Amino acid sequence: METTLIEEKKKKIVDFCNDKHQFIDKGSIDLLEKEERWEEILNEIKDPVVSAEKVKSLLANRESKLSKVKQETVVKKSGFKAIAKEVESDFRIMTEYEVTGQSKSEGKVKDFLNYFSDKYTFLSGLLKNRTGFNPKPLDKLKTAAKYEEVDLIGMVVKKWVSKKENLTIEIDSPEGRCIAIVSKDDQEINREAGKILIDDVIGIKGKKFADEVVIIQSFLWPDLMQRTPKTAERDLSVMLLSDMHIGSKLFMEKEFNKLLSWINGNANTEKELERIGKIKYLVIAGDNVDGVGVYPSQYDELAIKDIYGQYDKFTELVKQIPEHIEIFICPGQHDAVRRADPQPAIPREYVKELHDSGNVNFVGSPSWVEMEGLKAMIYHGASHHDMYSAMSGLDAKKPQNAMIELLRRRDLSTGFGQIQPYVPEKFDYMLIREEPDFYFAGDMHHKGYAQYRGCLNVNAGCWQLRTDYQVKEGHVPTPGIAIDINLKTKKLTENNFYGEGNGNTG
Repeated sequence: METTLIEEKKKKIVDFCNDKHQFIDKGSIDLLEKEERWEEILNEIKDPVVSAEKVKSLLANRESKLSKVKQETVVKKSGFKAIAKEVESDFRIMTEYEVTGQSKSEGKVKDFLNYFSDKYTFLSGLLKNRTGFNPKPLDKLKTAAKYEEVDLIGMVVKKWVSKKENLTIEIDSPEGRCIAIVSKDDQEINREAGKILIDDVIGIKGKKFADEVVIIQSFLWPDLMQRTPKTAERDLSVMLLSDMHIGSKLFMEKEFNKLLSWINGNANTEKELERIGKIKYLVIAGDNVDGVGVYPSQYDELAIKDIYGQYDKFTELVKQIPEHIEIFICPGQHDAVRRADPQPAIPREYVKELHDSGNVNFVGSPSWVEMEGLKAMIYHGASHHDMYSAMSGLDAKKPQNAMIELLRRRDLSTGFGQIQPYVPEKFDYMLIREEPDFYFAGDMHHKGYAQYRGCLNVNAGCWQLRTDYQVKEGHVPTPGIAIDINLKTKKLTENNFYGEGNGNTG
């Protein structure tokens, strides 16, 4: 059995090098097979040939550095004074927009009806307020003259390509249904229509073709309004982390301890110390632990094999963050809550010490927190996966683009029947009911950020090394990066703790 595991690991090493178009000799394979973090070493080698001499040199260098690193205790740099410690925090958890303590769904037919009714009412209301858009009820379409221009709103229930190769969409509303057709010759509208998903609520401007048929000329999304990004008055910052996966053998504890040392004032320059001192808020966007029984082969990949032990380790690490920093923690699909969205906050029984501390706040996913007058929408990001599979043109290496598509819909869910399940709550907590200043997410294990209509979208990356699943999918994560954003200037800074990184900016 042990021989088989060794051979499997050697094969993974060879496959990893093949993916990087590198040749690796037998001596290197034998050396790396004994290393738990062999991927890190290979990632440091840029040469086309991986030699045993190079591997030995890197291993010796790492051993020397590790002996100098204190991973157990974080010691504050003497003389470090954080300006964020001198001021009171100014935040509000917007509990009206999260499900924690408010879930009322029983999974019955009436719950689904209430859910879709709330969704349609809110999103159609946004569309009705658009300038130059005057929608009529779908059952009034038959009263319009043929080829008369009409504005309509509906929820997409079906989408297909007709025998004449025209993209065809069926939309539904409380007043009735109709068929909307996109001409195959209209390339611009076809590109936009390709982004439409089942359960999307959309506006249509078109021409009547028959009693229940319209030819589409353009689409409207509920979307955010165009606006100038809002900034805070005080010169303070928020830091974003996600996907720690504590309990996994691939959790990057060494790198996370470097982050803890750094945020406590052990920085390389005075400029860094000044920036650290402004960090007043910290968001952790889910998958805080790796969980137990999340997927079939997980047990063998766990360093901590029980859920309480994982949260104990999580507590130990989070407690080392300075007390003057206000922390907001949402769950992900690996945490000890239901997998379906919306997710309630992590229960107190798993994180009692943190719950009782004065600076740690557990929130749901999604949730909203107002910090220094700026509204942050926090969502772990499970629905992002469905966006990649359902919509062409999106790339997991650019998670900010999927986030923008959800903002355009004003909806964090991607419809029933996809990979990610949803609980049909009477009040749809997945709807983006206000215009956020920030959209913080994780889950994709890849950093990404973009400004969109006044909202800064940030995906945080991860603190877990590349998994077997990610290797199979060809996905390369961006681990060991903490992102901080100055709330007064909106300047975003990457702080790299991976490999040789000690908080150096990118």
